[in-house]
Amino acid sequence: CAKHVRTFPGKEVAPTPPKKSSPKDRVSSVDILLPAFRSELSSSSTQGQVSREWLSSKQPSCPDTMKVLVVLAGLLLAASHVSQCAVHLPKIFGDNMVMQTNNEYGARSFIWGTANPGEKVTVSRKPGSDEYIVNADKQGKWKVMLNPTGVGQKHDITVAGESGPAITLADVLWGNVLLCSGQSNMQIPVSYILNATATIAEADKYSNIRLFQVAMETSATPKDDLNGTWKINSAKTVPPFSAVCYMTALWMSRFHWGDTPIGLIQSDWGGTPIQAWMSPEALKQCGEFEEDIQVQEKSDDVTGPGTPSCLYNAMINPLIGMTVRAALWYQGEANVGQGRDAYVCNLGTMIQSWRDVWGIGDFTWLNVQLAPYKSTGYVSGVRLAETDVRPHSGGPIDIVGTAVIIDLGDPSGIIHPHNKTEVGRRMALQLLHNALAVQYPNVTFSGPEFKSAVEESSGNIVISFDYAEGMYMGDTHGCDMNEGCCGNYSAFEVSADNETWIKAEAKFAAGSVQIQQSSGKTVKYVRLDISNFPGCALYNSAQLPAAPFIKEVTSWQERLEREVPLVMERPMLTGSQDLSTPPMGFNSWNFYHCNIDERIVMKTADAFVSKGLAAAGYQYVNIDDCWQVERAADGTIVADPVRFPSGMKALADYVHSKGLKFGLYTAQAEFTCQKRPGAWQHELQDAATYCEWGIDYLKIDGCGGRRNPHTNDSWILFKQGFDKCKQQTGRQIVMSVESCHDVSGCGAWIPSLANLWRTCGDIQANWKSIMSNLDRNNGMASVAKVGHYNDPDMLQVGDTGLSITEAKAHFSMWNIAMAPLLAGNDVIGMDNETVSILTSPEVVAINKDTLGKQGTRVSAANTTGGEVWARQLSDHSVAVGLLNRGDATTTITATWDMLNITAGSKAAVRDLWAQKDLSVASGQFSSAVQSHEVVLVKITPQ
Repeated sequence: CAKHVRTFPGKEVAPTPPKKSSPKDRVSSVDILLPAFRSELSSSSTQGQVSREWLSSKQPSCPDTMKVLVVLAGLLLAASHVSQCAVHLPKIFGDNMVMQTNNEYGARSFIWGTANPGEKVTVSRKPGSDEYIVNADKQGKWKVMLNPTGVGQKHDITVAGESGPAITLADVLWGNVLLCSGQSNMQIPVSYILNATATIAEADKYSNIRLFQVAMETSATPKDDLNGTWKINSAKTVPPFSAVCYMTALWMSRFHWGDTPIGLIQSDWGGTPIQAWMSPEALKQCGEFEEDIQVQEKSDDVTGPGTPSCLYNAMINPLIGMTVRAALWYQGEANVGQGRDAYVCNLGTMIQSWRDVWGIGDFTWLNVQLAPYKSTGYVSGVRLAETDVRPHSGGPIDIVGTAVIIDLGDPSGIIHPHNKTEVGRRMALQLLHNALAVQYPNVTFSGPEFKSAVEESSGNIVISFDYAEGMYMGDTHGCDMNEGCCGNYSAFEVSADNETWIKAEAKFAAGSVQIQQSSGKTVKYVRLDISNFPGCALYNSAQLPAAPFIKEVTSWQERLEREVPLVMERPMLTGSQDLSTPPMGFNSWNFYHCNIDERIVMKTADAFVSKGLAAAGYQYVNIDDCWQVERAADGTIVADPVRFPSGMKALADYVHSKGLKFGLYTAQAEFTCQKRPGAWQHELQDAATYCEWGIDYLKIDGCGGRRNPHTNDSWILFKQGFDKCKQQTGRQIVMSVESCHDVSGCGAWIPSLANLWRTCGDIQANWKSIMSNLDRNNGMASVAKVGHYNDPDMLQVGDTGLSITEAKAHFSMWNIAMAPLLAGNDVIGMDNETVSILTSPEVVAINKDTLGKQGTRVSAANTTGGEVWARQLSDHSVAVGLLNRGDATTTITATWDMLNITAGSKAAVRDLWAQKDLSVASGQFSSAVQSHEVVLVKITPQ
């Protein structure tokens, strides 16, 4: 698979199936590189010295260590990867890049790379004191998760191993990252579009935008790296860049982001079908191209970019893990012969497969619906599929938007319309709504959106729409050169059988269109703009068109039946929550941030059952911030329709059907931490809403804007509302508040008000943060009792940033501290090792002990060495954690005096992680403890 020069195709056609090659046609990597290698040597100014840049472009080796190479060494490097090398970063990390901020519904960013197996790697940011230390795994891979970073911050990031030179990334900005992919209409450059001259001329004003073009390559197998460099936006760098990608960013700067840095990653290839951008695993879910996939699995030969998975392997797989705000997709022309059902399966499966492997939750996905053009294929099939994947109640996909451009065809009928500026504007409107939760009518992000089609008793059809203010029929661009304009073209059609269609005249009413029935036949279907080049579109007052559709009509008899109230008996959840031990469950924030939706919640509930967490005692599936978007006219809190289209009550019912409990988040102030509506002056109303939805757990944060005079005012109101809920339903709602860290202040009364209270700041997935939260929580130990617990924040087990040893130590200490066990990791995709930690039976048994006495540090504090922590248990034994905070192995001793065991007596010692008896000790127990390890034992007096 050779690297290709990025070019703009003059004509786009479906790709030719790849031609099979024989062994004699194949050339080894040495054969390819040898002539160029000799030429490089002969032209070098220093005999025997090889260009570092040239070699790194040919092989995924370690360019920073290759100073002087003899010819033989160069040949060996060309044939195989060097096993011993300095720390290495993929090319997506470079000078002038933008990394995703977690501000305004963003997510954490990661850096990863390779080093020698077991090598210590240190990542640091300047200015500031951030430092992250990780050890490469057995394959030499490493990864760190960076702490939350605000918009507009600028850093130099240094990555250093124990051998070889360090790598410094200069001028790294923090803002929003967009990944742009698809075929030629995404690939079309800025230099091609309408107003290109003016757009290019003003590019220097937008140096906050940074550009990365992925080199066009194919591969039969997944690659770890790709080619490309970050460039600062300017009149010199922007002309060859994707116009749709760039114009979306430009409009976002104008609409909302201002001078916030924006990183654009362009990874596209003209004329390619969707299958080339899908992983083999994703392709198999739709059952198409099975023969091609099997051939590909048997051979490393790929001869064309249309081959299934070849572009995913080369141009997407290396980007996995790069945190993005959203993905922008413009493709489908190469699939017009595929049909609606097949394309919606491929598109929907691809969206979710990318999200699943990306490891940051369900990031926003935006499609550009195909523009009008002359074609012999069924273009509307792809357009309908692009509408089908949008969120809807009970649907499989959430957080997907579609920019409708049914009116932006080129008069000549070509496949590449020039008006990419308006395409970018409409994509930016979708981004505002889907990624940033800006709601209508604050922004009109869509044209009229189909809601229902109902037959009246007269036989006329009433089609209702959302976003329908000022609806009218208007000509599409280029209509006069193609199928005709509104004067002689009817956009609406009706049918009795979904085969024979009759043109229909439309009359407008508030929020609806009335279709007069004159055919005498029963109308069962209605459709709009099902044509390759529609000449007339339905617009709203924002001049945005409706998407084409084919919908069934509800007969007037069916409508009457639906209007009869349906009384359903819903099982009443009775009885109090069992809070005799701290709650166990899941919180979405630390892994997903705002990339959370109902699909993830449902799959998390499924994983609780399938992976044994429910059996181990984990019950609560809790959503943190970003589920709510606004309040209705009556003050009722409203869930984000693109993330939770089925509603919170339906989602709670699903979680309950798995035998689990469901929790939500709010803030006592006017706004949540992510600027969503808080509970201020709505506490009792929200409590009633949550009771009606079937919520079992509520986290009440602090956060910003106006608030009540006293911290506990909001908590008191919520407790009143929850007490009323319990009286009405018999169900108690667990109340978790933030925060209390004063024993003699709030500690004197908070157990009478809340079930849980945060004792410290937000936890991060690093050793320093975990130890800090442990210490602050320890100071509140005397306040905790059965049913009312100190909360040092959620677990970080399984999150990037902790070694296995540190994860086990973290889990050990949270059990010693009688803390709530709320997993903060990817429960759906977690590996068996993470499952084994979270469900270790004898370790979890400490947390389930009913004595209700929080464990504490019983030795002297030692921030760089060994400490003894202990928790008294109901069977008169003691759970003991020997904690080594230091960087070297040390021996730690727990004496019977520390543990309130009679001096000189004997006690059985059992290793709780290994689940085996160690010894019978007298007077004390000692053990060697590795760096950042906890030796966790149960000591039972005899």
